[in-house]
Amino acid sequence: MSRITPRDALIFLLSAVFTAGLTFATVELPRVADSFLQETVQTPGFDSHADRVSHLKTELFIAHFHVRALGYGCFAAMVLLVVAGFATRRAGLAAAGGLAFILPLFAQFAGVMFFLAGLGLLNVVWLPVLDLSLELSRLGLVIRVPYDLLRRLLGTLGVNGYWPVVLILVSSGLLIFFLGTFAWLSARVRGLPIAERSVYRFSRHPQYLGWIVWSYGLYLLLERGMYPRRSWGISASLPWLLSTMVILAVAMLEELQMRRHHPEAYERYRRSAPFLLPFPAWIGRLIALPCRVLFGRDRPERRREVAAVVSLYTALLMTASILLYGGGAGAIAAHVLPSRWLSARAQSLAVEIRREQDPRRRWSLADRLARSGATGVRPMLSLLADESPELRVLAARRAGRMHSESTLRALQTALADPVADVRYWALRSLSEVCSQECIGPVETLLHDPEVHIRVTAMTLLADLGSPAMGGTATELLSSPHAWQRAAAADALGALGAPPAVTMLATRLDDPEPAVRRSAVLALLRVGTGEAAAALQPATRDDDWEVRLYAAEALRRIPVPQRASAPR
Repeated sequence: MSRITPRDALIFLLSAVFTAGLTFATVELPRVADSFLQETVQTPGFDSHADRVSHLKTELFIAHFHVRALGYGCFAAMVLLVVAGFATRRAGLAAAGGLAFILPLFAQFAGVMFFLAGLGLLNVVWLPVLDLSLELSRLGLVIRVPYDLLRRLLGTLGVNGYWPVVLILVSSGLLIFFLGTFAWLSARVRGLPIAERSVYRFSRHPQYLGWIVWSYGLYLLLERGMYPRRSWGISASLPWLLSTMVILAVAMLEELQMRRHHPEAYERYRRSAPFLLPFPAWIGRLIALPCRVLFGRDRPERRREVAAVVSLYTALLMTASILLYGGGAGAIAAHVLPSRWLSARAQSLAVEIRREQDPRRRWSLADRLARSGATGVRPMLSLLADESPELRVLAARRAGRMHSESTLRALQTALADPVADVRYWALRSLSEVCSQECIGPVETLLHDPEVHIRVTAMTLLADLGSPAMGGTATELLSSPHAWQRAAAADALGALGAPPAVTMLATRLDDPEPAVRRSAVLALLRVGTGEAAAALQPATRDDDWEVRLYAAEALRRIPVPQRASAPR
């Protein structure tokens, strides 16, 4: 048995300190930074995409502080780091760019509503992606496959697999990283050109492997276990996927450099240890298949080949995300599977919903039924007409996603349901369709005994351009409740009627800042010269959000030029 020398003990200590420091920098440091940013940087406190008004507020905030320019610049810098690393053979640059891609994962440490508040500011680097489409965030959901398979396997044994999987991933990732660091430092101290001992016998890149496994566990932890009520932002799955693919590309690039500097020694080592994990031979051949198709060999041998292979793998994984999690599988099934089988499956879902007692499980089943397409319409309508008020509420909340004529008519009928919650959620579902056919039935709810239903009906009619909501809005604009006054101002702004300017201007002196903010945004949406004149005093308001929205509104409302006097 070999004796442990003081040098080995020192290397062990350095490896432990480095691993602990990295863990602190990626777990505790984000918490500290989030607290500091939330205390020092003033941001709004609303859900950025809760409704159209919140979306407009978000856009005004981003424009006022030039956040979009910052985000595009950061995203370009990340891409340039990766490109520069490959172009100059500097793996460190490419690795830095790859690690930067994962920043939105740490943004989830921010327990906030506004997506740029606190450490959520890291979401700014993904604004170019968010500007294209929020749905692009689903392109990384394929990374959930290993977790979903493990969870279902443990579920068959009666075990809730979430926490065991998370804890195993986080702890094993840290252990692998520590062992890799220790082995690498030991090889450097001994003057060995290649680290081949210890954990390097099972993986040629244990430190990258440890980081990938650990960060995957952190992704799962923040996705569910510690995920607070947050606003919209990009899902951490796509940043994790892209970051991991860049890290794998960096590992391949480092192998090209090692083969160039130590051709025989590294080739001998490469044959004795797997690239990342000790997969069975058939899995290795399957993974290498795209490379063989492109270049006729199992591994890339040039930088451009590395870039091509990693890009192809990334595209394949994104495609798999669409098929497995983005509705693609359902679309394929609708064309491939017999309609009789699909209809029977939708009917069985409705039966299961009626039998299920667990509310969360029932919501999940209703979501699946709503995504089943045309075959799920009739079962959903049967739930909407069920004797149980709970089932009618459930169906009213989900039927709007099916976008069929039958569900549209059924939801309009549900507006007369004796249960207030059914009427309310039917209204909310109709707002997703936003059809002119809804105007008549919705107008009847302007006199509903429940004030929140009257407010929802008023808002929907304003979006549909119906002036019938004007009387309700005028009445609620003088309500003693601030949320009702704010909702009335929002509705008048959505309608965009110039005669409402005078009424909205009176709300600029409202004692509640939320009402004044709504009045400013409503005047912006009216967009007339009279609205611009009414907004001038709001630029000196005590509330910083009111001042911000007013300043941005005045930049957007065209001020008519005065006609010059004739000579």
